[in-house]
Amino acid sequence: ATTNPSYILIHPSHKYLYSANEQDNGTVTAFQIDSTKPGRLTLINQQSSRGSGPCYLSTNKAGEYVFVANYNNGTVAVLPIDINNGTIKQFTGFDQQTGSSIDPIRQTSAHAHCILLDKNEEYALSADLGSDEIYHYRFFSNNGSLLRTSITKAAKLGDGPRHLIFNSNQKFVYLMNELKSTITVYNYFPIMQTIQIISTLPENFTLPNTGAEILFHPTMDKYLYASNRGHDSIAVFSVDTNTGYLSLIQHINVQGHTPRNFNISPNGKFLIVANQDSNNLVLFTIDQITGKLTATGSTVPISKPTCVKYLEQ
Repeated sequence: ATTNPSYILIHPSHKYLYSANEQDNGTVTAFQIDSTKPGRLTLINQQSSRGSGPCYLSTNKAGEYVFVANYNNGTVAVLPIDINNGTIKQFTGFDQQTGSSIDPIRQTSAHAHCILLDKNEEYALSADLGSDEIYHYRFFSNNGSLLRTSITKAAKLGDGPRHLIFNSNQKFVYLMNELKSTITVYNYFPIMQTIQIISTLPENFTLPNTGAEILFHPTMDKYLYASNRGHDSIAVFSVDTNTGYLSLIQHINVQGHTPRNFNISPNGKFLIVANQDSNNLVLFTIDQITGKLTATGSTVPISKPTCVKYLEQ
């Protein structure tokens, strides 16, 4: 039912799970979540992702659409969901991103790495690692279509934009640059403008590294977390909620290798890291005053973990 599922999404109703199957002929698979045995999934259906190598999924608040980024060929698509049974339907929105940049291996063509709606759900942003660009789209919820409206250039050539997030009042956008291991902070409205670039690494670290996931603390907007693959750490930042500026406050080892993904529990007390190349999930606690992480010593072996989501019951 699913091949190389590199990213998963829990439906807002908590009834369905969707997986991005990162293969040449990309697909998204829908599963029913068993309400009595939450670890049990039942296949619903599968739909084309309209591209190659889908690597990211998001949804609107009502759970009516899945947004998918296809890395290999740089496309994004919108797939409607039947909220009565979780079925994914054929695409209603689509865009082919274009361009290239200076990295001779990673940036020879467009590579869409994420797409998500802003909090008003009228516009979507997509980070393209290959072209060093952020694509802006108008989203029409009445028919699920996308209209490209503008493009914001990465702060520096070779940044390799990967994932982006909004702060809670949507004044600022935070972009994880995979290739440069930096976070770019932007004003969001009325036009996206760079206000800060900050490294996710210690100053003295010179070995290869790529940035991966970036998340806000779910209940405290003043803390932000980012993962380093190579340094094998989570970087913790404090956030000035007035200016948007980040300040590094902690690096903590992930007790494994290649933290491709992590997630924070909805109550904000725990963080779980997925270490892809050491085959383990590692649990950390989050200090509710300082935002800093502490290792619990709890780890679970799992083969090549690439994505962690919390299922609220």
